Amino acid sequence: MARKSLTGCSLLIRAAPWVIVLFCHFVLAGKYEWMKRDNFDIIDDLFQAVKGSNCRSKSKREMLLRPDVVSQIPKANQLKSTIIYKNRTNLVHMHNMALNRAYFMSYILQKMNDTELFYQQPNIHYLYMSVTADMNANPSNINGSSIVFDNNCYYPNWFVTLDFNNTIPLFGVKGWRWDDTYDQDNYLREPTRRAAYVTDIGAGTNKNYTTDGYKMNPWYNFWLPDTDSALDKSKKFTFGVGIKYSNVTGKFTNDQFDNFNFFGPNLPKQQNKDDTLLPVRFTQPYFDCRGSKKWKVSAVAPIVDFMPRYSNWTHLRRQRIVGVVVIDTDFQEIDFNACGTSPGNPGPSFLSGISRCKPPSTGCKHKMGYGRRRGGYVCHCKNPYRYPRWISPPFQGDDVERATDEEYKNNFECVKDGQLGVLPVVEKTEQVVVEFGVGDINVRKRRSLNGSESNVVRSRTLKSVDVDNRTLKLEQSNRYSEKLQKLFEKRQRQERLTPIYLEDKLRKRRKRTVNSGERSEFDQMRFEKMIRIFRQKASINKVSCKTSAPSLLHLPGDVAYGVDKQFDYQGRTALRLAHFLSNFLQNVQASDNFGNLRGGGRLHMEQMFGEVIANVMADHKILSCGLYFEPYTFENQDGSKRELFGPFAYMQDGRALALDTAGNPRKYIYEDFYVKMKANWKTNFEHLQTYKMRPMVRYDPAGTSQIQFEYFPMRYQAPAYYDGQWSHPYFRCDGMVDDWIMTYSAPFFKKNYISNKIEFAGVITVDVPLDKLEVNQCPQPFYVANAFKNTARCHTKSTKCRPQAGFKFSRGAYRCDCKQGHEYQIRDGKFWIEGSLIELEYEKKQKNLFSRFDQLICRISAAPRVMGSFTTAFMVTIYSLVMLHL
Repeated sequence: MARKSLTGCSLLIRAAPWVIVLFCHFVLAGKYEWMKRDNFDIIDDLFQAVKGSNCRSKSKREMLLRPDVVSQIPKANQLKSTIIYKNRTNLVHMHNMALNRAYFMSYILQKMNDTELFYQQPNIHYLYMSVTADMNANPSNINGSSIVFDNNCYYPNWFVTLDFNNTIPLFGVKGWRWDDTYDQDNYLREPTRRAAYVTDIGAGTNKNYTTDGYKMNPWYNFWLPDTDSALDKSKKFTFGVGIKYSNVTGKFTNDQFDNFNFFGPNLPKQQNKDDTLLPVRFTQPYFDCRGSKKWKVSAVAPIVDFMPRYSNWTHLRRQRIVGVVVIDTDFQEIDFNACGTSPGNPGPSFLSGISRCKPPSTGCKHKMGYGRRRGGYVCHCKNPYRYPRWISPPFQGDDVERATDEEYKNNFECVKDGQLGVLPVVEKTEQVVVEFGVGDINVRKRRSLNGSESNVVRSRTLKSVDVDNRTLKLEQSNRYSEKLQKLFEKRQRQERLTPIYLEDKLRKRRKRTVNSGERSEFDQMRFEKMIRIFRQKASINKVSCKTSAPSLLHLPGDVAYGVDKQFDYQGRTALRLAHFLSNFLQNVQASDNFGNLRGGGRLHMEQMFGEVIANVMADHKILSCGLYFEPYTFENQDGSKRELFGPFAYMQDGRALALDTAGNPRKYIYEDFYVKMKANWKTNFEHLQTYKMRPMVRYDPAGTSQIQFEYFPMRYQAPAYYDGQWSHPYFRCDGMVDDWIMTYSAPFFKKNYISNKIEFAGVITVDVPLDKLEVNQCPQPFYVANAFKNTARCHTKSTKCRPQAGFKFSRGAYRCDCKQGHEYQIRDGKFWIEGSLIELEYEKKQKNLFSRFDQLICRISAAPRVMGSFTTAFMVTIYSLVMLHL
């Protein structure tokens, strides 16, 4: 059908009353007539109604959207037990970054809560550069960052004209991504996403963000003002950290950790369902009229300090929430799930169920990357329906949304299929084990013949799928682990002692077949290599690693395939610290002063310890974090330079421990990660990108107005994410981490003010667990460095392989989808074949047990029912008679 005529509507508007106007606006809302108005149109009208040009005249109610527009909000007490889908990893990173900054600010304000350390606390440079690093290290996710203090809760150490132990009424460092398209130095006139605008929202006009009249502060009332001391126990948590210092290279000041307790954001139990007790809360979408002039969603975490801070009557002080950390992202970049509510899409969700898939033959599945746009889904055929033979499955949501009336009416439906079978069920006479399988697949729940896809995934949490329940567990027994290690070493010795002529014969015998078979993409040699990798990994633990050969503590580099994408945000946590240090070391000199603003200052060792401690506390996927300065780069407060300074933090039994690695007997500058990173960046700075910060500071302590900072804009050179480096998997046997890990390393740089050049200043590392890496067994080209590729047993002619999310470093974590022209032939509520089931049935077949392995394929699509045709029968008869007379 043709598009609706806007001219017709305009003529009606001229001649008709307001009833017809409302009819044209609300009823004729779709692009085509078959598209009825839905919840997306309601939100879109509110979204389009507020712009940067008219937001000042809008009420606060008009600048807020419904809270349930954004669903599947991450919760701190459920992150370890919940499968996080790709469309919500951005929100999880926002959650972790807000918690990271809240931990740091709470720790450093309480750790340096002495009169002597007042001027060593984070100054205005530190705060401004901290929020800038949050944005520049995360160009595609974090578009704003703020550290906002409550009324009279901030003690500035950078105002010369303000006496000691005095607060300022309002202070909030707020930064947002600056559009540098028309900046003078951007000759391409394209946005680079490498510029940040930072200001003090407590200065200037309309500055009181603590009142309801300030329309852009939905984050304020979560925790502020904190005036009720009765809630201290329920909304604050005591954290313990241990630090081991070193003043001399190769020696610690104390062999024991110095304990320090500080109050921070709350840490509720997993069973707690009260969202008000969570350490991080998300705002509803709101319009940021004063800053970026965009619709935002923010993650908010509280900052805790003792108030009043400096007092002789310490018994009158209480731990108080003095401010909040706010991490922003653009609302239009957040995916919404248009499919109906389900275990994989739990409510409440205002935008769920607006997909245009046709029931009952098709079901909906979310497709990530669309943001606040229609079409972010696919329509798949439900069981017992199949795709038409000319369709490449599945139906794409954006094709459905663009369809005309006639196209939508006659297409996007699946054909009902008959003659579906069921897999035979035979009582097992013996236990069949899938070595290193995804879970307990031997006790599979039998599905009903009338089952639907809604009961295929029983839960969105990991309670029903134990991803660590593998055949060989490190905790089962050290004796079995030692036996497996000896077997592995014996196999290696045999391979080394094999004569050359026998080795050539074995190679010829095991040469990969080139014949096209039903499962020809399966590579037996790679499968055997995969099993060896799993066995080598399982043979090493924190006990056996001390006596194992060094070669057994390392795995090939292609085992870590996908680590750069799956652990992207953990790497960017290290990158954020690299950006902050690069900015500080290139723009701040100790002797700087700017009139009534006390500039300059040096980095304090407690600040560096706080940074690495916050990194490991805020993200459970980061096992450890290290910050390693180049020799004679880190300066003490008296101006003397340390030979080495390397804070390193890790988690142990729920407690953060940190030490200065300069006290270790072996210098960290000889470690492999440091040597490689220094060799890459010691003299080569051509690939470093330039980032900008545009700071606006308050004119006086009262905040009557804002002025540009003396250096405006401030530039610094720092690495991008791809400038860092991921290591191969290895076992860290140091008595601290004691696990299989992969390390991301990122450099940071300083400025030599004598030569006016950039110099290499050190390395930042984060360690992530190998156990949380998802492997990909599906077929891939020869040039892809993946140790597990081509080991999936999907039927090549009828199915195609896809990785299955949620199963960490396990065999069988894939699914086999039917190809075009084929259909799923089993009536069990699914439309794919599980890789774990295929692996189980193959093991049965290898043991000469009853196996359903050969039935786990898709059959060729057929007609939905047998139909007789008089014309066809007549033509066949005529053809037969003609052939008989010839």
